[in-house]
Order: sequence, then structure tokens, then C-alpha cells
Amino acid sequence: MSESKSESKSETYPLHLLLLIGGGLSLGTGIIMLYDSFGWLGGDINSNFAEMGFSGLDNISLINNYGLAFPLLTIGALALVFANATAWRETDGY
Repeated sequence: MSESKSESKSETYPLHLLLLIGGGLSLGTGIIMLYDSFGWLGGDINSNFAEMGFSGLDNISLINNYGLAFPLLTIGALALVFANATAWRETDGY
């Protein structure tokens, strides 16, 4: 009494592959750009102790790249989650 599944899957492998590659590139680029998104507009934090003081933590702020880093992180994470859900659905959880 074994039942064979005659249902055909939706075969979304090209979409899955595109989501994995695009999501990974987007997330990776966002992480790298996030590293350059914090700092001091006056230059290196350790370059001028007279202006920065002993600890320059109160002068750290968001600089130019943050406007692109956060959307890339969000888009990349959502694409990878959707690709994982698609793969999970295609393989019935295996």
C-alpha cells in the first residue's frame, strides 16, 4: 500500500539559484559597506587627540555609506530567507 506521489513540483530551481547568489552578494556587500558606515567626518579617529580627546567614542557617527548598507543587508537577508523557504518547500523538508 505504498502511495507514489504523482504531483509535479513547481521546479523553481533557476529562481532559487538566482535568489541564493543575489542574496549572498547583496548581504556580503552590505556587511562590507557597514564596516565603512561608522566613523568621524574629520578623518581618522586616532589622528588628532586635541580635537577628539582621549576617547573619540562620543564623536562617532554615521557617514556616507550607511544609506546603501542597510537596504543591501535587508534585501540580502530577505532573499536568502525566501530562497531557503523555496528549497524547503521543494524538498518537502529534507
